[in-house]
Amino acid sequence: MKQLKSVILFIVLLMTASACSNANSTTGSEQSETPGDQELNEPANKEGADNEEEGREETGKLVIYTSGSKDLAEKLIEGFEEKTGINVDMFEGTTGQILGRLEAEENNPLADVVVLASLPPAMEYKEKGLILPYESPYASQLHDGWYDEAYYYYGFSASALGLSYNTKLVDTPPADWADLLDEQYKGLLAIPDPTESGTARDFIAAYINQEGEAGWELYRDLKANGLKLGGANNPALASVISGTNSVVMAGVDYMVYSSKENGEPVDIVFPESGTTITPRPAFILESANNITSAQQYIDYILSDEGQQIVAEAYLLPARTDIEPHESRAPLSDIKELNYDWGFLEENTSSILDEFMNLVR
Repeated sequence: MKQLKSVILFIVLLMTASACSNANSTTGSEQSETPGDQELNEPANKEGADNEEEGREETGKLVIYTSGSKDLAEKLIEGFEEKTGINVDMFEGTTGQILGRLEAEENNPLADVVVLASLPPAMEYKEKGLILPYESPYASQLHDGWYDEAYYYYGFSASALGLSYNTKLVDTPPADWADLLDEQYKGLLAIPDPTESGTARDFIAAYINQEGEAGWELYRDLKANGLKLGGANNPALASVISGTNSVVMAGVDYMVYSSKENGEPVDIVFPESGTTITPRPAFILESANNITSAQQYIDYILSDEGQQIVAEAYLLPARTDIEPHESRAPLSDIKELNYDWGFLEENTSSILDEFMNLVR
C-alpha cells in the first residue's frame, strides 16, 4: 500500500511540473532578438492575453477591419508583418461599412482588431462589453482625450475637418462655415455623406453641440444655398478636384494634403470658429481569437515606427513626441469646437436623422 501511495505521489508531482513547464513556455513567434521586437512581442499587460485560458487558440493570421486610408493601413500592416512575422488578413472600408459588417457577423465574429475613423462607435462598443481592454506601454505618451483611460481603445491618429476648396475656382478661400452662404458657392457645395463618413457624422453632431439651434439654422441656410451630399470622403474630395464643386465642408485634411502633394488643385483651411479633430480608434474585440497578436498590433501602431508611418500619411500622430508631417498644419494651429464626446455618443443618431431629412 505504501508503495502504491508513493507511485501516485510521484505521478502527481510529475504532472504538476509538466503543467508549469507548459505554462511558462514561449512560442517561436513570441521570441525576439532585439529590444524593439521584445517590446512588441511581449505585451506589457497580460490580462486577456492567455488565449488557452479563454478557450481560444491563435489561428496564425490576425484579422483586422480598418477604415481608410487604405494606403496607410497597408503600410502599417506591412511594417507589422515584417517586424513580428505575424500574418494579417485585412478588410478595408468606410466606418459605416465596417460597422455594418461587424453587425452582420454578430453571431459569428471574425475580426480581432477594429480600426475606425470615428470615436463614438468605439465608446458604444465599450459600453456593450464588446472590447477587450489592453494597457499598452505607450499609453502615457498619447494626447489627452485620444484614448480610453481604462485602455479599451486608442486613438492612434487623428484627422481634422476643414473647408477643402479648388484653388483654380476659389481665389480667396472661406474663413468660416458661415462664409459658405456666399452667392459664389451657390450650388457648388458638398459635404461627405455622414451615413458613409464617420468624421462627417462627428462634425454634424459636434457643431450642434456647440451652436444649438443656431447650428440648425446654418444647416438650413446651407441647404438653401445648394449644399448636397458628396458620398464618402474620397468621392467628396474628388468632386472638388474635378471642379464639380468649389468647396467641400467637413472634409478630412490628410486626403487634401496628399492630393495637393500629388499636384492636384486643392487646399484646405480650418474655420476660425473651430472644427472637429477626430481620433481614429483602434481596439481589440472581446471575441478575438488572436489576442496576443492583437495586442502586438496595438503596440506597433503606437510605436515610434508606427507613428512615423502615421505622420507620413499626413494624419496627426497620437504620440505627443512625434512631429506631424511638415506640409500639414500642426495640432496647435487648429481651433476645436466646444463639444463633448459623451454628447456625441448619446445624441448623434437623432441629430443625424434630422440632418439627413434636411439635406436629402
